Amino acid sequence: MSDLGEAMFDRLLFDSHRCHPEDLIDLVAIHAAPVGLHDPVLYLADLQQANLVRVPRGRVSAPIRSAERVPIDTTALGRIFRYGECHFTPTDDGRAHMWMPLLEGSERLGVFRITVDADDRHDVDPTIAQRARRLASLVGLLVVTKRAYSDTLVELTRHSDMTLSAEMQWGLLPPLTFATERIVVAGALEPAYKVAGDTFDYGVIDDGVHLALFDAAGHDLNSAVVVGLAAAAYRKGRRQSLGLRELGDAIDEQVAARFGPPELVTGVLAHFDAGSGKLQWVLRGHPPPVLIRDGKWVKTLWLKPGLPMGIGLRRPTEVGTVQLEPGDRLLFYTDGVTEARDSDGNEFGLDRLVDFVIRREADHQPATETLRRLIRSILDHQEGHLQDDATVLLVEWRG
Repeated sequence: MSDLGEAMFDRLLFDSHRCHPEDLIDLVAIHAAPVGLHDPVLYLADLQQANLVRVPRGRVSAPIRSAERVPIDTTALGRIFRYGECHFTPTDDGRAHMWMPLLEGSERLGVFRITVDADDRHDVDPTIAQRARRLASLVGLLVVTKRAYSDTLVELTRHSDMTLSAEMQWGLLPPLTFATERIVVAGALEPAYKVAGDTFDYGVIDDGVHLALFDAAGHDLNSAVVVGLAAAAYRKGRRQSLGLRELGDAIDEQVAARFGPPELVTGVLAHFDAGSGKLQWVLRGHPPPVLIRDGKWVKTLWLKPGLPMGIGLRRPTEVGTVQLEPGDRLLFYTDGVTEARDSDGNEFGLDRLVDFVIRREADHQPATETLRRLIRSILDHQEGHLQDDATVLLVEWRG
């Protein structure tokens, strides 16, 4: 990278520290133009990853939900988001639009467009193209940083108001996607604007990742409070290095002390060692995960289930152990997925759920895109109206 380009990134990064979130695109435009990168345009994926929403430049005064929305499943712009491809389109003035996926790590945020000097798509200077890709990476980091305290960036990705319970749940969630060279974790929740009693969590330490999926009884604000307490107790316990049995007991104790029956939480707690490939898990009144290998449903990880958490009774809990192989996928889910019924009363079912994931694996779809399409399929099955929370966590080990 030239000294001019290096100086551009240095100034942009420095000035971004005190940049108002709604001035981010203008800040990028000011610093990028002198190095041949012009007219930045930013699209963010909406909450359900159904549309890409164009982020307006400058301070927003009009209703921001009226922003331009582009479908992800049926457009060229959506294809860039779905497949992570970089694409060039010539302009009428001897330049080219360079379209790039906007990422923060493995989390797909949207699409970034920059205009570069070129006669056609084959005449873009490689140095300029490389600089544009690096700029897209920096913009992705800045969007995540600014989004943490920008109601505008958050509201842009919503098309309706959230229930109070859903607002609580989304505020507690870790990023929907996490990846290293060895492991990918991707999660999804629906109904996005009304989710109440479901949540998931994960945490990384050394070569391992801790995983948990929770489902509280009911579908109201109380359910959100109960499952939020369970998730907080889980984080506290795992950061104290409790084993899986002890983790379940600690959650049970906390929920029982403050609520008790009938406010119960089912869950699956797991630990995966990405170095050795060993998975351990416990079931607390929850459906067992599924192991997928080489495009086949090779095992349902059955255990004698422990009691749901919140009863306050200590009972022996079985811990399962299984050795994974590189390329294996683990599928965790709540019963709102398998028990989702269409207008004729037909359940979505575990067979359909696993078959969907296997087919996407055969299509070489990454875990993130697999879950996005799965959620769309579940919503279509119930004509867009889920009767219960539906949550899925997909883990892929790359070995």
